[in-house]
Amino acid sequence: MTVSSRDELEEERDFLLASLRELELERDAGELSARDYQALHDDYTARAAVVLRALEQRPARPGRPRPEQVRTRRPLAITIGVVLVIAALTGATVVMFSGQRRAGAPITGSLPDTPSGKMQQALQMESEGKAADALKIYDDLLKADPRNVQALAYRGWLLKRAGLPDLALAALDQAVAIDPKFPDAHFFRGMVLYQDRNDPAGGVAEFRLFLSNNPPQEMVPLVEDVLKRAMADAGQAAP
Repeated sequence: MTVSSRDELEEERDFLLASLRELELERDAGELSARDYQALHDDYTARAAVVLRALEQRPARPGRPRPEQVRTRRPLAITIGVVLVIAALTGATVVMFSGQRRAGAPITGSLPDTPSGKMQQALQMESEGKAADALKIYDDLLKADPRNVQALAYRGWLLKRAGLPDLALAALDQAVAIDPKFPDAHFFRGMVLYQDRNDPAGGVAEFRLFLSNNPPQEMVPLVEDVLKRAMADAGQAAP
């Protein structure tokens, strides 16, 4: 039986949240350095933000149970390698995310040919690691409506992942200027400032804005963890 798009997104969400829990255990057991833990934690957290937003845009089917978790996190050395390779791809416009969709799985399911449907399609492609396809959709959406806040924010995130922080910030600044209450733009902007601009204080401000603007609830504890580390790096006392 063909697995639906929502099933895939729910499985990806569960995979990422389980992976974050595994990271905590590996760090506590001394199997993971602080640097590798931070890189992997931030990567999984940002990927979870994409998946949770995609799920938020797809209505749940009443009475259908959540699928059981069937995947496990790939070997640590492979995952670290992927993260470091992505970070090193300066000058590239688009990179493939580290997540992989299963062979034969559907790409988008049945989505309407509307701005909302195209945004759902792009979010799902992004969550599956099909960054080039997602970027093309974001560009098409912005050509039709340059003030599309979601397209600007997620296009900015793709550019950040491609090692282009200047272009990423330009898109994210536009998103924040158009709608200061869109939480995702603040989280992505905070990650650029914290990771690419060595500006933990700027990241702290953005992460707080994310948390104060009704974000997806499953993202709250993950971003709070990033916020605590950014505060420590900025020399700020924890609240």
